[in-house]
Amino acid sequence: MQVIARLLDRSLPQPPADLLQGPALNAIWARCRPEGLHAVEALFYCRGRLFVAIPGSAQAARLRQEAPDLLARLRAEAGLGAIREIVARRVGRERPRSLGHDDRPVRSPVGSRCFASLAQAVDDAPLKASLARLALALASGSPEDTRRA
Repeated sequence: MQVIARLLDRSLPQPPADLLQGPALNAIWARCRPEGLHAVEALFYCRGRLFVAIPGSAQAARLRQEAPDLLARLRAEAGLGAIREIVARRVGRERPRSLGHDDRPVRSPVGSRCFASLAQAVDDAPLKASLARLALALASGSPEDTRRA
């Protein structure tokens, strides 16, 4: 049994010795980050690189601007003395909310019924036609039907 335990211990991947994540990293990040980067989240630190999640391009630009001072503050913290770069990963939706993961619009029978009933209640003919096309597009999942709306 001890032989099997040693084999497993040697064969399983081990995390890098300098890996830092979770509450320890979050505490350091909270102390060092500028107030303007409050929406940027530290993910993990490994081998001289701090990986962060950025919600948008404005925060990314701000991070690039603040990077030299931020790196100096981070190097002063225990466990991050060898930090050489911050790697930003954009998070959030890159696509419009109506699109699914395969770039096809999502079908919405409930939304379709709602717009169809609204179209029946409207007196304005062009608006009525647009609402009816939108209801049809939501029912079928076809983006072409919504372009004329």
